[in-house]
Order: sequence, then C-alpha cells, then structure tokens
Amino acid sequence: MKRALLVLMGLLAASDHGPARGAEKGCPADKIQFTKETGCRTDDYVQFCAPAADKKVRAAVRRIAPTATARPERHCSDKESLFFLPVSEETGECVERWGAMTDKGWKQVCALARLPQITSIRSVIFE
Repeated sequence: MKRALLVLMGLLAASDHGPARGAEKGCPADKIQFTKETGCRTDDYVQFCAPAADKKVRAAVRRIAPTATARPERHCSDKESLFFLPVSEETGECVERWGAMTDKGWKQVCALARLPQITSIRSVIFE
C-alpha cells in the first residue's frame, strides 16, 4: 500500500496537477498579465516595452521572439519602445483563437519575461 501511494504521488507530481502553470522553470508569471490558459484571448498580439537604445536587449528580443516588432511611432516612455508579438494558431503559439497558449508560445513569453528590462507583458485588445 505504501509503495502504491508513493507511485501515485510521483505520477501526480509529473502530471499537469503539479506546480501552477507559470511557476515551472522559473517563469516570472508576475510580469505576465495573463496565464497560459488565457494567453490567446487577444487580438492576435501580446505587447511589451523594452529600452529603445539598448542594443543588447533588442538582440535578445530578436533571438527569443524573431517575429516581435517595435512600433517606433508608439512609446511606453521616453526611453522605451512598444513591441508587438504576434500569437496565433497558424504560427503555433495558440491552441485555438481566444484560447490557451501552446507550450511553444508560453515558453517564448516566459523567456521574454526573464529579461530584467521587460517589466510587463500584456494581451492586446484593439477597441
């Protein structure tokens, strides 16, 4: 009986019922204004701010999210550019439109959030 309980506990720890999504592998979920389950409840983009003049940060963003684009006409502050990252079913970041993010999409968002210069990642809803 004790062995069966240990096996069951091991299976539960390895399943989706383990740590809360976003907490695994050091994902700074406090910087992300949505969850993996709600990540694609957006108008096909998530957005974040990054220093406009920091070439190392811009290179890191390009490496992590090559499809992210800075919008030079839009700024977060005097020294930051606003970036838009497309997310969709077609490119593999979303399970379905207005649904959850795939592991691929969530890992990309978590990697961006790990950059100390990025303080927040938000869904985009155009109104």
